[in-house]
Amino acid sequence: MKAEFEIIGYNIDIYYDGKYYGCISTPTPDREIMGYSGRTKVILQEDFKYKNKKLKAGTEVVTECIPLCGKLKGTFKEKMQILENSKLIYNYK
Repeated sequence: MKAEFEIIGYNIDIYYDGKYYGCISTPTPDREIMGYSGRTKVILQEDFKYKNKKLKAGTEVVTECIPLCGKLKGTFKEKMQILENSKLIYNYK
């Protein structure tokens, strides 16, 4: 049984020169492949500012889209089965 979660949105993480520069939240994904394997190079169309970090328009950055998960889907019994199986697989002590 595979765990399924509610998707409550997506974050597009921005990396410049191998360093994390921030994220943009969006309700829909901008690509098919999520996570590290879905990384793409993008040229910024406008200035990007996140906390104390700034990037100018025209800068080439790497972006990665990550789904934001909410609650576990299914009935109570299915949820408990998923949690039980996860403990068996990872054998936490």
